[in-house]
Amino acid sequence: MTRCVAILGGSFDPIHNGHIALAVYFVEHLKPDELRIIPAGNPWQKEMKLASAEHRIEMLRLAFAPLPFSVTIDRQEIDRQGATYTIDTLKQLRSELGSQTSMAFLLGADQLQQLDTWKDWPELFHYAHLCVATRPGYPIDRTTLPPDVAQAFAMRTAGLAQIRTTPCGYAFIGSGLAVDVSATDIRPKLQRGEKPVAQVPAVVLDYIEQFHLYKD
Repeated sequence: MTRCVAILGGSFDPIHNGHIALAVYFVEHLKPDELRIIPAGNPWQKEMKLASAEHRIEMLRLAFAPLPFSVTIDRQEIDRQGATYTIDTLKQLRSELGSQTSMAFLLGADQLQQLDTWKDWPELFHYAHLCVATRPGYPIDRTTLPPDVAQAFAMRTAGLAQIRTTPCGYAFIGSGLAVDVSATDIRPKLQRGEKPVAQVPAVVLDYIEQFHLYKD
């Protein structure tokens, strides 16, 4: 049986319930052998991060520890020097995991809407499948996606069974994920001393409070 690894990248600044819901959605539907979480080091499209890499990694560990599936936190982007690009990460993962492993790169709908701004984005399909889950407020159709992205997804659409058993090259858009959470909305609340319990796991909020993260 083909080994399947689901890959979730992001700044995770902080990890929130939207990230977790996306991961759980694809774990339940794709049934990968492993979920690989890759916190960003120096993402070129992001502003300066507010929490250190080590704090973000620890928050990831706390958030995913209770979940009943195999999770690996991969430091490669944090340890990489210079700007972080997804294409380089997927190349490194393909080298590590081998040519026959199914690699499913997980995306939120908001990321898909700006995929055409990513470095060498069409080449991502050479190394992984792109799996997207819908998100409230971010419709996914030809009227909202960049034309080249919409065409690529239309040409490459496949079912989860095909993605599970082939190495790369396909696209999947899943519906039914009704969680709408953004770290850019959470951080100001944390700076004001609020505890957004509906958006961030309690254990992560406790960690943030313990280390006085996201304070001015």
